[in-house]
Amino acid sequence: MEEFEKRIEKLEYQISLLISTMDSDKYPVESMILYLKWNNEDLNKAHDIFEKYDNKLETKEEDIDWTAFEYELRETFDIDYQTVKTIITSFYKNRQWSGVCYYYAKSHGCMEFHSLIRDFEQHI
Repeated sequence: MEEFEKRIEKLEYQISLLISTMDSDKYPVESMILYLKWNNEDLNKAHDIFEKYDNKLETKEEDIDWTAFEYELRETFDIDYQTVKTIITSFYKNRQWSGVCYYYAKSHGCMEFHSLIRDFEQHI
């Protein structure tokens, strides 16, 4: 059992090295998946949440509760606000769920989102 644990520890270290050398601008979602230690099921859950809010945008539902969106991500993945920002920026850089990312970012005026907001508004 101890040998198995050592092998897992070694693999985790090697993966952390890969993450640190990965170009997160070129591979934002892949980098995020590794950083968050997600599996395919986690990624699918995230897509489901984003799709739910994307549908609300498409149907022009009034007063979308972006705080509820944030809390749904936080509760689903047991993450904090900083990690939510990582997910938002990763999907946006990958040109996925751009509208959801933009409107969430717009509702949270933090510094990390200024370039996302500017970029989206220039390409509308």
